[in-house]
Amino acid sequence: MALRKQLLSLDEDEDEAPVFQVKKSRLSRQMAATKAPADLAFRKRKSREEEPAPKAAAPAPKAEEPELIVSEPCPGFEDDVEPAEVGALEAVRLARAQRAAARGVPVKQGASAPAPTETSARIKALAAAAQRELQEEEEPEDAAEDWAQRQLAVGLHKRKAQAPVEELDLEQEIMQLNQEGVSQVRKAAERVAKGHKGEEAVRKQETGLLVPSDAMAKLWESLQGLESSATNREAKLEELKSQRDAAQDELREIERQDKQLNRTLRCVRELEESAWSLGGLLDEKSGKCKQATQMLAQIEEDFVQRRSRRRMRDMAAALRAVGASLTYQQSCAEADDGEDKEKDPEEEEKKQAASRERRRQRRLLRKPTLDGWDTSDVSEDDGFQQASKDRSSFCDAVHCQLFKDVSEEFSSASAVLKALKSSKQKLQEEYRQAFVHLALPEVFGFFVEHSTLWWDPLSLCATHGANWGPKKALLSTQLEAFDWFEDMAAFTEIMGDDDPDGELVPKIVKQCIFPEVARRLRQCWDVTCLEQSKKVAALLDECLLFEVGEDGGFNTLLQAALERLQMGLRDFAPEVFVPATSVTAWYTSEARTRLLWRCCKIAHCAAQLEGRLPEEQLKPLLLEIFGTRVAPHLQAPRRHPQEMQLVERFLEILPERWLEPLPAALAPLRDALGPRAPANCEATRPRAVQALQRMKCWDEAEALKL
Repeated sequence: MALRKQLLSLDEDEDEAPVFQVKKSRLSRQMAATKAPADLAFRKRKSREEEPAPKAAAPAPKAEEPELIVSEPCPGFEDDVEPAEVGALEAVRLARAQRAAARGVPVKQGASAPAPTETSARIKALAAAAQRELQEEEEPEDAAEDWAQRQLAVGLHKRKAQAPVEELDLEQEIMQLNQEGVSQVRKAAERVAKGHKGEEAVRKQETGLLVPSDAMAKLWESLQGLESSATNREAKLEELKSQRDAAQDELREIERQDKQLNRTLRCVRELEESAWSLGGLLDEKSGKCKQATQMLAQIEEDFVQRRSRRRMRDMAAALRAVGASLTYQQSCAEADDGEDKEKDPEEEEKKQAASRERRRQRRLLRKPTLDGWDTSDVSEDDGFQQASKDRSSFCDAVHCQLFKDVSEEFSSASAVLKALKSSKQKLQEEYRQAFVHLALPEVFGFFVEHSTLWWDPLSLCATHGANWGPKKALLSTQLEAFDWFEDMAAFTEIMGDDDPDGELVPKIVKQCIFPEVARRLRQCWDVTCLEQSKKVAALLDECLLFEVGEDGGFNTLLQAALERLQMGLRDFAPEVFVPATSVTAWYTSEARTRLLWRCCKIAHCAAQLEGRLPEEQLKPLLLEIFGTRVAPHLQAPRRHPQEMQLVERFLEILPERWLEPLPAALAPLRDALGPRAPANCEATRPRAVQALQRMKCWDEAEALKL
């Protein structure tokens, strides 16, 4: 509630009604009780002073009496002043007036001081009341009451000790009192504005107990603190648990790494032991394996040469029998040289005659065949069975000598690859850093060379399903048929695309297989055998898959094939010269037919390499066969059906793209089949038209149709 500001004065009448009610404290009530006697004494002293004094000596000069009235209003008072504060202020003013009276200071306009006895009694009563008030004080923090009690105690002490009392300026004290009262009133107003918090704080300080609101607030604060501490405890427990789990994970990782290191160490030691063992095996057996490979190559070449010499002698003897002479005499001379010189000529001649008779009888028992075309394939009259038996014994002996005293883990490429695969999977990057892949071509070259002892891709000495010692003969032209190929291919893919052994298989094929293929092409290939020629084409296709780099060895294979074709053409279909006296017998002889069909057969076998050999090398070879060996010995294709059949077969051999434009070697054939053909050959007209159309000679073909 708001109250009007009041002007406080010390001399306002008691009977005047107060502006606001004031709740007095115990000390105020006691001081008010003693106020009436003090006022009565004050009035009596004032009345005596107003009476005329008797004439006597001049009185001592008096100090000017201070004015006890505060007429100015106290600034800063608020309307909501605590009534207890006003009562305390009045008590203070009364106490100060009594103390001044006790010191003998006149109060107002010559008023006499009260009697000493009355003053002392009042002072003692006030001191006792102040003492009781202090003991039973409900508001110990009241500054006005404390100040009054201190002033009373000081005055009483000085009076008992009979010490001189300083004269104080009453007006200054009253002003100071007013200022203190203003400040007390302000503080009281602030406490009222804040409600009962001040009383609660005082009560809290007095009793040491909390008010319910503070107690509840403190209780909630404690509960929140407990909850937060519990939450923090759970968070700390979770953090400690996560740290424990992380530490356990690290320990497990350390244990795993330790086990991995131990496994790696064992693997490295095993790899080192395997390397030493393989090194000893290679030092001891590699030379023997190479020696066995060379010996087997010599056996195959001797068998092929022996058969080739027999066929060359037969052809030369047949050609000479009809009066033809060979332009390449050295081939026959070579055929007559060698081991046949050491034999009895008569006995050897009897054997050859018997062999020719057996072959003739065998041809008669067969279906009608073309001599020179169908009889060019390999026959069993050249010691095939004996060669197969000898090779089986040889392979068995070599295997026993190389691997009889070798443990099973080093007896084959697959066994070695199994151990290396385990080491490679465990070591990974250490395997790459050890550069193991650089030594593997030499290691597996030994096992691959050993496996080629059973490999016969051209079927020179074996038939399908033949056993050579501990293994079966390998007749396939595909490298996947080797027992080491699949295991080695899988070994090179363990570490993905960047496997350090990714080029192992091509390197092994280039190192071990390419030389064997080149040797067989150059020394063992029968260019008159269509079956072998197809296998040669398959071998070239297979080797092309493993070509590495620009000069990976495949060009060497092509060169060997071309050389073998040229040499076979020279040996098995030589150029011949027929004198004029022998022309009639030549055209009617079987030797001419045999030579023509053999030339056509060689051209057909050579054409199997179309797309493998370069066209600029293969095309001249086939056209040369027709121009130098076939065309000169044709009598009249339109008149002789056998010659027409030969021409048609040869034209079928040539690729169509070679015939446009027409090669110069085929120009005589175009004239012989076209309008310049001899008369009386209507029977071969349709066949001649087809042949001309095959040669892209459209005008000549249309002329024959008319």
